Amino acid sequence: MPWSNQSGGGGGTGGGPWGRGGGGNGGGPWGGGGGGGGKTPPDLEDLLRRGQDRLRGVMPGGGMGGGRGVLVAGALVLAGWLLTGFYKVEPQQVGIETIFGRYTNTTSDGLHYNFPYPIGGVEKPNVGQVNSVAVGYRPNLGSQSRGRDVQEESLMLTGDENIVDLDFEVQWRVNPLKASDYVFNLANPEGTIKAIAESAMREVVGRRNIQPILTNEQSSVAQEVKEITQKALDEYGAGVRIEVVQLVAVNPPPEVRPSFIDVNAAQQDAERVQNEARTYASREVPQARGKASQIVQAAEAFKTQATAEATGQAARFQQVYESYKVAPVIIRERIFLETMERVLGSVNKVLIDQGGASGTAGAAAAGVLPVLPLTDFGRQAPGSANAGAAR
Repeated sequence: MPWSNQSGGGGGTGGGPWGRGGGGNGGGPWGGGGGGGGKTPPDLEDLLRRGQDRLRGVMPGGGMGGGRGVLVAGALVLAGWLLTGFYKVEPQQVGIETIFGRYTNTTSDGLHYNFPYPIGGVEKPNVGQVNSVAVGYRPNLGSQSRGRDVQEESLMLTGDENIVDLDFEVQWRVNPLKASDYVFNLANPEGTIKAIAESAMREVVGRRNIQPILTNEQSSVAQEVKEITQKALDEYGAGVRIEVVQLVAVNPPPEVRPSFIDVNAAQQDAERVQNEARTYASREVPQARGKASQIVQAAEAFKTQATAEATGQAARFQQVYESYKVAPVIIRERIFLETMERVLGSVNKVLIDQGGASGTAGAAAAGVLPVLPLTDFGRQAPGSANAGAAR
């Protein structure tokens, strides 16, 4: 053999991997060899006895029999195996206990016990951590930039047959009340959530025109996508709660982006002009309504006044008419005199009697009759009396 130096026949000095071989003092892994240069098989009973002697020397009360020693050793091994069933759940985790792979219990944070492997097992999903899934782009970790755009995910067809480049992010966490569903029903949580959210976004975008998506309906789009995604995950029994869907970037395709920017600017100008018109209307309309109300109220007052005057005159005429029926001659004379008094009472007038013009000079002078204002005549009477007394 390559590790031995053999000399001639069987009686010489021979060796092997265990030492010297040969006649009287052969070697092997089990001890000395037999006589005549042959090898003997190991004595198993002798080996067991030696092992028991060594175990007996280690254990207290060395007089323990072999059977009892094996039982104690087995008990120690079993106790150590059972002790491995203790486990700790962190504050933001829940413990999902299983026995032979079947769900049995959910535990909160703290120290708990379950049958050790391979009988029992424990999964500890983190229910406090908020996870995020990016759709349409790949974020740069540790950077504020948006990262690489993935157009096969971000390009979507709108309801008016336009294309919009839409990147969004879904933030989710494990539902503490349904953590067992998350552990057993989802093999790839991020991939499942990403596929469902992308499908929901394409559905929502396909029902809208591109202009509202680019301008004033982004919040409603995100809310609708969140509701659809949550409903689908609940139907799958995923045990996941969607926290928020956030639109990161909503743009037209790069080829037509400048034209869409111009259209958006024009729409913003139109909205600005409309807002200014609404502001002007809100200022002018109340003033016009106030003036109209003032005119209406003045007309109502004039109507009331005219109606009252007409009613009074009609009542007076009715009273005069009743008196006229009783004494028509007297009433006609009275009306004539009152009318002449009202017409001639405020002016100085001279009445000329046409019949006296053809007579003598005295008669002509008598034909001119001044209408004397009695009030002035009453004021002038004392002076005329003094003048007559002086003469």
